[in-house]
Amino acid sequence: MTSTCGEHGELVTVPETRRLGRWVRRAGFAFAFLIAARVIAIGVDRGRALQRAAPEVFLGAAPLVGRDFNDGWDWRFGLGLVGAGIVGLVVTVAVWRQWFWRVRLRFVVLATAAAAMAFATALALTDGADGVLHGASDDTEYLSNLGIAPPADEFLRTFVDQLDRYSVHIRGHPPGFLLVLKFLDFIHLRGAWPVAMLSVLGAGIVVVATLIAVWAVAGGQWVRRAAPFLVVVPYALWLVTSADAVYAAVGASGAAAVAVALRLTSWRASAVGLAGGLLLGSLLFLTYLGVVFVLVPVGIVGVAATQRRLGALWAVAGAVAGGAVVIMAFRLAGFWWIDGARRTRTEYWEGTAQFRSWDYFRFGNIAVALIALGPAVFAGLLRLRDRRMWVLVGGGLAALAVSHVTQYTRGEVERIWLPLYPWLAIGAAALAPRAGRRSAAMWLGVQAVCAILLQAALVSKW
Repeated sequence: MTSTCGEHGELVTVPETRRLGRWVRRAGFAFAFLIAARVIAIGVDRGRALQRAAPEVFLGAAPLVGRDFNDGWDWRFGLGLVGAGIVGLVVTVAVWRQWFWRVRLRFVVLATAAAAMAFATALALTDGADGVLHGASDDTEYLSNLGIAPPADEFLRTFVDQLDRYSVHIRGHPPGFLLVLKFLDFIHLRGAWPVAMLSVLGAGIVVVATLIAVWAVAGGQWVRRAAPFLVVVPYALWLVTSADAVYAAVGASGAAAVAVALRLTSWRASAVGLAGGLLLGSLLFLTYLGVVFVLVPVGIVGVAATQRRLGALWAVAGAVAGGAVVIMAFRLAGFWWIDGARRTRTEYWEGTAQFRSWDYFRFGNIAVALIALGPAVFAGLLRLRDRRMWVLVGGGLAALAVSHVTQYTRGEVERIWLPLYPWLAIGAAALAPRAGRRSAAMWLGVQAVCAILLQAALVSKW
């Protein structure tokens, strides 16, 4: 047995130092989980007190938002929970049996997307068709504005001045998504179902795009490790019930295009970068969060630049050109993004935000993020050591932190931060080395149980 000298000259065997290191890491791991649990407890306890004292904060399931603003909790059972349980079981067994390592990478990506769509849809179907449609058909949502909105050109020109006439979701976002609904109406895809199906499709696209970005930055092995954790995750509750799933898909696709462009050279890098820029530019006009989401592709570009990749300049030029085209197109059509952001911020602070104290939401927002991501993602982030993966995860964390500290929103981040959550969720890949499949399967099971229990208890506004 080899030995080494300790700090005071005593002999300490190498296995003993390693054992000590493991205990220190475990203690740090446990302490971090205690801190996270304490943040969630504060979010629940203080949130309930805030809701009782000021009902106009409209939480109902503090720190989450319930459909009933007084009490959003209602334990119930639906066949959708059984469907979600089956999907979760299949994914867990697939990891246990190493199926993610035995098939071609393209099949892993496509199967993961299909499973993510199935898991999220099954959760929503706990409340029947209304569970899927409520987020599209509610009077506060986009679709209810389609009948009062003027033709597209007039709608864009008058959007800022006429903002008060629209529902709360229109007032809180740029005009882009209502233009999408106008297009659906034009091609005779009308009603709530086509809108809901956009979110279902978005739930699959965001998985495909995120895994493509992982492949481009960190390689195929990390795709296999990250994939199952993009299926069974608590934020799936809001993926098919909110338009933010569409925003997440657009943003992820843009980031993935930029990541792929950086692997190419000359005109190919510019062409793919241009596609990424068009998507990221479009994101700016779907959600104001798009301006901080850009930190994800910026981080990828920054690392590529330091590595002096040949295609970096071409890719960046294409992406910038694509983003500029979208911004100028909206400007020429009559909508200036900065004016819209200012007006929306004024509307926000004159509305619910005035009753939502930052003293609470500085904890409440983080508590919601911890709940939405689940314990496996938190554990994975604590264990993740690969620098390439941190390029992606770090971009997501930076965007979330900026959104939080700038008080972009107080509450409702289970929905608003959906474009950012997948970039943190891939950090759980650290829990899934090929040799440690039992541990990874256990964490996946925990994630699935958390998501199913949350769906069974919470009647979400979305």
